[in-house]
Amino acid sequence: MEHRFLHSPDWRFVAMMIPLMTLLQAVGPEHFRYQQNLVAQGQWWRIISAHWVHVGWLHLLLNGLGLVICVSLTSPGWPPARWLLCCVIMAVGISLLLTLYNPEVVDYAGLSGVLFGLYMLTALDLYSRDRLIAVLIIAAIVTKVAMEQFNFYDFNSGELIGARVIVDAHLYGLLMAIAIALAWATYTMNQCQTRQSD
Repeated sequence: MEHRFLHSPDWRFVAMMIPLMTLLQAVGPEHFRYQQNLVAQGQWWRIISAHWVHVGWLHLLLNGLGLVICVSLTSPGWPPARWLLCCVIMAVGISLLLTLYNPEVVDYAGLSGVLFGLYMLTALDLYSRDRLIAVLIIAAIVTKVAMEQFNFYDFNSGELIGARVIVDAHLYGLLMAIAIALAWATYTMNQCQTRQSD
């Protein structure tokens, strides 16, 4: 079995995203964050851009560090286009699910929902190279989300970042990642069957 440490992390996506998030934060998160009333008025870009801005610089730092750790642990070797596509799909999905099932959430900003999804997707990618680390990452992510959903989680990161943490965004990020993984597996299987039949 090929070990994950034979794969060098591809930092191109991180090298693009962290400066982009920093730039958007400097311009002003109020122009990009999810605000239910403004989205309803036609500012649709907020459905995606909300996930690249943060409530403050510490919030940005923590999520940026989370992205670096994700790439360091899993080293998926994806091209930037794949990272970006997955992020956009998850961002749209999370925003729509918040709109449908959390009407009380009128304001949202932060990468954490997408980040939870990225940890799940990259861990699934890692599974063929290092099952132990992949299973540990998946177990940690699922456990954290479950603890949040059942209010069995004492550490209040909201106090740290100065805003309420929307834990359902983490759940939706995880669900979107599973949906993407299933869609990708189905597509790959169909491609293999097509090649075999040719």
